[in-house]
Amino acid sequence: MKVILFGILVSFAFSSFADFVIFESVFEELPSGWYNDRWTFNNPGAKAYHYCVDEWWECDMSSYWNSPPVYYFVPDGADSVVIHIEHYLSATTDEGSASAQLYISSTTIGGGYIYDESVYWYSSITDYEPIVYSIIDPPNGTYLGFRFHAEADAGQNEYTSINWEIYSIVVTAYGSSMELQSGTWANIKSAAF
Repeated sequence: MKVILFGILVSFAFSSFADFVIFESVFEELPSGWYNDRWTFNNPGAKAYHYCVDEWWECDMSSYWNSPPVYYFVPDGADSVVIHIEHYLSATTDEGSASAQLYISSTTIGGGYIYDESVYWYSSITDYEPIVYSIIDPPNGTYLGFRFHAEADAGQNEYTSINWEIYSIVVTAYGSSMELQSGTWANIKSAAF
């Protein structure tokens, strides 16, 4: 009986890896292990909002700024990874500036901004199009981390406002021959028996 149950579990695990959700959140609360500085939650989602005059302000939410950092494993053999984020950004300024940035960090492919919007000097922005970013052929052993950063800067008698709402993030790996880490297989086997 144990062999049959284990066989069914292994078959299910392999068949479900045509696409594999690595990480997802609707930000009802700060994800476990993440760092937070000034983001609020369940608004719905995570929200960074500030209006300032004669002030510099910033806020961060990150999976890897805490100790220990939180990185998400991309199954070896993945053909691609898609990061999909639903959000709303509104920023305006007179002689100041405001910016919203999403930075991805990786153990194998480096890192960089996958979203970077800024306004300066009498301008504004409204953006609600999903942020969609793809990584093609990630190397084996890839882990991903995320950092959301918002800031506003206004000099004397100047104003700036920013409102950035993150409603959801879904990180999905795609491929026909993905493998779990060996430690994960041990956890599956010990949980099943």
